[in-house]
Amino acid sequence: MTGRASPSTLRAFVALSAPWLGRWRTRGAILLLLLLTASQVALAIAFNLWNARLFDALEQRNAAALLREVWIFALILLGIVLSNAAQLEAKRGIALAWRQALTERLLGAWLADGRHWRLSQLLDSPDNPDGRIAEDIRIATEHAVELASTLFFCSTTLIAFLGILWSLSGVVQVLGLPVPGHMVWLALLYAAMGAAAAFALGRPLTTATEARQRAEADFRFGMARNRDHAEALGLARGETTARAGLAQRFGALSVAWRQQSEALRNLTGFQSAYTTLAPILPILVSAPRYLGGQLSLGGLMQIAQGFQQTVVALSWPVDQAARLAEWHASADRVLALLDAIESAEAEPGSLRPDDRGAALALSGLILRHPDGSALCGPLDATLPLGSRVSVTGDAAAATALFLAIAGLWPWGEGRLVRPAMHALGALPRHPWLPDATLADLLTPPSGAPRAALAAALDVVGLGTLATRLDETADWAATLDEGDRLRLGFARLLLGRPDLVLMDDLPAVLGAEETKRLLGILTMAMPQAILLVADHGALDLPERLELVAPVNVPRGRAAQAAARRRASQFADWLRRGFGHAQE
Repeated sequence: MTGRASPSTLRAFVALSAPWLGRWRTRGAILLLLLLTASQVALAIAFNLWNARLFDALEQRNAAALLREVWIFALILLGIVLSNAAQLEAKRGIALAWRQALTERLLGAWLADGRHWRLSQLLDSPDNPDGRIAEDIRIATEHAVELASTLFFCSTTLIAFLGILWSLSGVVQVLGLPVPGHMVWLALLYAAMGAAAAFALGRPLTTATEARQRAEADFRFGMARNRDHAEALGLARGETTARAGLAQRFGALSVAWRQQSEALRNLTGFQSAYTTLAPILPILVSAPRYLGGQLSLGGLMQIAQGFQQTVVALSWPVDQAARLAEWHASADRVLALLDAIESAEAEPGSLRPDDRGAALALSGLILRHPDGSALCGPLDATLPLGSRVSVTGDAAAATALFLAIAGLWPWGEGRLVRPAMHALGALPRHPWLPDATLADLLTPPSGAPRAALAAALDVVGLGTLATRLDETADWAATLDEGDRLRLGFARLLLGRPDLVLMDDLPAVLGAEETKRLLGILTMAMPQAILLVADHGALDLPERLELVAPVNVPRGRAAQAAARRRASQFADWLRRGFGHAQE
């Protein structure tokens, strides 16, 4: 994914957030934050004026005035504490609401209609979409709120203190010429030089920050993948290989970390000198006027504090360079993910099932890899209601066919007509079991009485689970592989879909047990079309042979994609359990 320029990134991120920004609740929260920030500016002005009165009272040795200023300071301090606390609460509330809105939108776009699966098959798919949604949205929203609030604070502070600094500067002679407001010009020059130096020193920071975030996400992904495949990893004694892979990922993370540290070191070193000099410079420049009696001690301190406030306001780009770089990198990653999702969805020439038929009909159907190379076909077959079909041949082609029938495989051409139906069911070898009660796992969208749930469990051989319908457990770990499939059969019996797609279940359940369960399913749903990728082990009445086309060159990208898809049928059904509504 190519990076965007900052203006286009900002415009795109605002456009992505437009629905949330348009809410009245959001506008009210933003207005409250602006008012609280404005109160902080007012308190800063009050503190500046108090500073002048305090030092004047000290210079005059006026005890009564000094005591009065102590009480005034207590009120200013209380206002600062309350204002800062309220502003922090407002900022965090806005950031959380913004993050929630964008997370819901990205999750809705990613985990819908198999887009997450299709996106993973593209060769140029963005890395770690889960990390972009979980971490990059958080960084982008939190930093955006912080950057916007500090920019508003600095802008209003600059307007207020430029007037104060101008009035206190008076007119000085420079090379025989009168220069009014010389401290204002000095503040502008100081801030401009600081900004130029900071941007020159921190130029590599955006690239380094993005590289580090990508490396962090890759390392987290590697750790999570080993955790998810812990059993297979242990059986294969693959710990050495896993450690080596993680070490390699951490090595890339270390390189990115050092590059970011170098950029931050240069920027931080300059910022330290810059901020240390800011309060001293105006005192040194104004000292001759104080020594000459043209300024009181309070005026000198007010100029120093006003100069510092002005420089801080003008130095917003310098002070926020690191946060801007991190926001830019995270916002780009979020926008790149959304672009990829939309591009995958809008792919021209996509294969889409037609639901207006009286049977499942394949006419001149050619399935292709995402890179365009042929996978299988052309296929011509008509499967009426009640068909029991054994799908044999190339495993990758069988997976692609099932995905195409389910509406998840858009790569191909020809005609694919499904019978008008209320639901499509699927049973992979490794069904996905979300965190839910057993009753919730079994109950279809149309609902079912508890007696029916218990009966379905009993008929598939899981009658002992009937007493645990209200129990929430890690069912993927509690049930063995065969019982997870029996649970899937129970779900199909309760949902009664019109079209059922099944993986090579005899490899797990055995041919006899699979035949028994298929017999129960056939009796309960005589009109349903059953397609089973069983390699002929079940001796079903009909057979659909899938053969990879000959004399068609297949590049490395196509071969790699085929190996990924040939692993397990479960890869395509991450979004639902058992069967999904169409």
